[in-house]
Amino acid sequence: MEGIHFIANFYECLDKRLLLDEKLFERKAEHIIKRSGLHIVGRCFYKFPKAGFTGVFIISESHVSIHTWPEKKNSLQLDIFTCNATGNNDDKARQVFEDLKNLLKPRTMKARVLKR
Repeated sequence: MEGIHFIANFYECLDKRLLLDEKLFERKAEHIIKRSGLHIVGRCFYKFPKAGFTGVFIISESHVSIHTWPEKKNSLQLDIFTCNATGNNDDKARQVFEDLKNLLKPRTMKARVLKR
């Protein structure tokens, strides 16, 4: 089963609130994921005391996970994987990646895209 996997680190994100407030981020990311045409079937978010959060959206096509580090260069680690069991989801995953990048506005980033 072929798929696409985006792995990225965003640094110096402009809006630190999005890295601290898991509820705000969750609402915005949910909108982005749904708008892409991917299907959320579950989620789990955990806020660390006086720090960032970890969040995972389970999508029927696989997952979107986020780990924020506001205390370390306002950074975020992002992982988006979609499989193509019922159709090609590469463009949907790419759209989620671009929309999250536009939302977070990192000054710098490291990213890899893997075909799996």
